[in-house]
Amino acid sequence: MKARMLGKGWILAALFVVITSTGCSLGPQVMKGNRLDYNVSIQKSNNEELLLNIVRARYFEPLFFLQVGSISSSFGYSSTAGLSGTFFERAANQSYLNYLTPSLGAGFSENPTITYSPLQGEKMVRQLQSEISLERFLTMVRTGFRIDGMMWLTVLQIGDVGNFRVSEEKDDKSISDYSKFLDLAQMLGKIQQRRDMELTGVRKKEGEPDCITMQLCYLDRQEAEDVEKLLGVRPERLTRADGRMVSVFELTAVRDFMSCQGGKANCSRVYVKLKSYQQIIYDMAMHVEITDDAQSAKSAIPFTPPTGEVALRDGIHAGLVKVKSQLTQPVNAFVAVPYRDKWFYIDDDDLKTKLCFMILSSMYSLQSGDLPATASPVLTLPVSR
Repeated sequence: MKARMLGKGWILAALFVVITSTGCSLGPQVMKGNRLDYNVSIQKSNNEELLLNIVRARYFEPLFFLQVGSISSSFGYSSTAGLSGTFFERAANQSYLNYLTPSLGAGFSENPTITYSPLQGEKMVRQLQSEISLERFLTMVRTGFRIDGMMWLTVLQIGDVGNFRVSEEKDDKSISDYSKFLDLAQMLGKIQQRRDMELTGVRKKEGEPDCITMQLCYLDRQEAEDVEKLLGVRPERLTRADGRMVSVFELTAVRDFMSCQGGKANCSRVYVKLKSYQQIIYDMAMHVEITDDAQSAKSAIPFTPPTGEVALRDGIHAGLVKVKSQLTQPVNAFVAVPYRDKWFYIDDDDLKTKLCFMILSSMYSLQSGDLPATASPVLTLPVSR
């Protein structure tokens, strides 16, 4: 009997060692799984917040962003072991069985804490309402995004031509101006695709505005004249050994009405006015699908697309972001949010919209790049499980 009790005790001890040693190795596995879960959840939440603000802009409502300040999680692990027994007194000429009952237990708990900070005050002005800098425009283009698409999205005016302005009334002059803007964007896009464009960076000197140096290598004289005419400048042309011409431009965010007046020779400075991130969001919102009731009730911003030949071309007027709506939750959507008793969503197979969405997310991150990293948390949510 003693041997049997001793054997059970060894079994119990061995099981206890296994449980406690498992707890020591559980941490890395838990961290690996939860890190991926948090990563996916935060990305999904950021996409939903961006889409929500695009929909808000369609209804001419103020934008509001919550930034995830930090995520912390505490893990708890506990193990218990017990042994209970039942013993009987022996009487003469009688035998009774004694019983030993082992017990084992283990527990695991996780308590994540998510900190949110609303975008407001100086941070909101700098990140949403301040004009995008040429440096950030350069970063996006050098990252690999096409310059024609970036011009549609971020540029209000470059040289003597202007982009489509959603909030302004359209006349023949503005439509003609926009057509020239599309011509310029298309030409620069083709030059970039040929790898005949070089953007060398932003020069920052005390007392001088930021500027980008842009070198263009032309196929022929006609291409050079077309680009320079649209930009309204006549820079000095250089000739390479293979006979192709090269022009160097200075893109600057400061406008000088007397600079390069009349397209005078050897003038290379080109004025570029960029949008704010908030302007970009409101422009993107024009192609959020709404009901006729909302349009007739004037609860949404009216949008009148251009007509004629311009309407058939690619550009911001054609919609870089297509947001659909329906009453029920969509299936297989890239991102979807409920708002105003409807579901607004982006199709998962709409690659053009997903690309633009990625650009918007990258630009939002760039705009917040030089903000103080020590933002005071305002809302902390302990999540119980």
